[in-house]
Amino acid sequence: MVMIMHISGSGHIPAGEYNDKISVSGSGRLDGNVRCTAFSVAGSAHCAGSLTCTEDVRISGSAHMDEGVTAASLSVSGSAHIGGDLTIKETVRVSGSVKVGGEIKSGAVHSAGSLKVEKGIEAEEFRAAGAIDCGGLLNAETIDISMDGRAHSRVGSIGGGEIRVYLRKSEKPKKRRLPLFSRLVNGGGSDLTVSELVEGDVVALECVKVPTVVGRVVAIGAGCEIDLVQYSEECEVDPDAQVGRCERV
Repeated sequence: MVMIMHISGSGHIPAGEYNDKISVSGSGRLDGNVRCTAFSVAGSAHCAGSLTCTEDVRISGSAHMDEGVTAASLSVSGSAHIGGDLTIKETVRVSGSVKVGGEIKSGAVHSAGSLKVEKGIEAEEFRAAGAIDCGGLLNAETIDISMDGRAHSRVGSIGGGEIRVYLRKSEKPKKRRLPLFSRLVNGGGSDLTVSELVEGDVVALECVKVPTVVGRVVAIGAGCEIDLVQYSEECEVDPDAQVGRCERV
């Protein structure tokens, strides 16, 4: 039977493997690498090693992990700092603040808060409605980023199948969007800066600064600053976008 190890005041748990759920509602410390069934924090917790869970990790308080985290799912409505890689089988959900010192590998990432990743992000689905800071490649089959006008976001490169970056409806430019962009995006100022490249099958961008965009079907919306757009099938460029060169390949 799975038990619950609960810290409600101040306490610590030695490094090791536990067939238990660990819950912290006060101030807790894990003294090294810990394996358990599940982990939850409603107070503050510090793990002086790595954390591995067969089930979920839930953080509504504050958690600092010196090394990596591996679990079935992760939900953060408070703040979490993860020193190493974050490996999640199912879904990462962020409505608070998450900083990852390594990379994220997950089935899906859904962020409505603040997400900072030193390296890259790899997922089947990536959806964000808050601030993003990703130092490496953001790679997912479906990428949907809606910006809220309150924070600047930064990504090294973006690659995927369907890529959509746009302002939310409340932040939508007064001018009507062009037909192709309207078909590709349902939604809507902050902007997104991509250091190197955006490449996908279907690409729709609004208020994005990037040197190069490559895609089969490409729609460049208002507020974009792009040196080169390469497309193989269809391309549309808003008059309020700054595009250096657009070529069919």
